[in-house]
Amino acid sequence: MQKLGGFYAITFGASLWAWDSAFEIGTHRTIFYYHRQELFVLALVVLLSALLLPRRVHTHPWVLVLFLPPIGLLLLRLVVGHPHSAFEQTAARVVNVATIAVAPFVVAIIVRLLAPNYFTLPGRRLKVTVVVIVAIVALTGFLVGHFNSRFLACQDFIVAGDDPPPNCHKDEW
Repeated sequence: MQKLGGFYAITFGASLWAWDSAFEIGTHRTIFYYHRQELFVLALVVLLSALLLPRRVHTHPWVLVLFLPPIGLLLLRLVVGHPHSAFEQTAARVVNVATIAVAPFVVAIIVRLLAPNYFTLPGRRLKVTVVVIVAIVALTGFLVGHFNSRFLACQDFIVAGDDPPPNCHKDEW
């Protein structure tokens, strides 16, 4: 069991994040704002570390460019707020699409930084097992979220400080 510490650390962390995100999609058909902001925070940490620790953090400039759209999205919102003009709406769409387009690359880089032990797990089987377990947990989270009325009452969402899902009706609160 001790030799699998890295395996469990990575699998637990990834599974908790995957469950939460998949549950949100299953329940509310969206990823909540705080998970979108987490991408901004992680991108900002990578960019700032590359800028402030240039001798220790060796990063290709093109990799840093991948981290700009999530930061650009937040900065655009800071400057413009909610876009009203055609130009602002177009700019917001472009930055949103760019953020979605680079997300897989950003996540892959962040996984390498947050879970370097994953890439040193002995053998391919353990790596595949991590991915399979996280995928099963994510699918289960989505299904529990989608069929939330079988697992939770509408009041459970309210007590937790969350919005009740669309399948909740005022008379059930």
